[in-house]
Amino acid sequence: MLGARLTAATTGIMQVTVGLLYIGPEELVRRPLLPGQVSAVVYIEGIGPVWTVTFVITGLYLIYAAVRKMGFVPGHIAAAGIWGLYGGAILISALLTEPPVPVLAGTIASFVALWHVATARGCSERGLR
Repeated sequence: MLGARLTAATTGIMQVTVGLLYIGPEELVRRPLLPGQVSAVVYIEGIGPVWTVTFVITGLYLIYAAVRKMGFVPGHIAAAGIWGLYGGAILISALLTEPPVPVLAGTIASFVALWHVATARGCSERGLR
């Protein structure tokens, strides 16, 4: 149980930190796009504070799960969804951009999503719903 709680708390703090970075200076989040370059991440961000809200809410839910010792599976599944969307947006943008841009951040985000799915599965198998 302690491992599940530490994992939820740590990833929750990570989610909140990432969300809060999105309300800080843009230099902390991304390099400026060249003229003509597209970014699905920036497009989604243009809708509103999507990244801030989703990362912070899922992070707070994971912290809540760690404190309450329940809600691990839905918390990790929600986090997986956000990281999957974020990673997909980065990778799609990289494919559409000329010249091509690095895909490292999108790859890491996609694997963080898979890691959350695996963690949710592990919590479920141990009865830590």
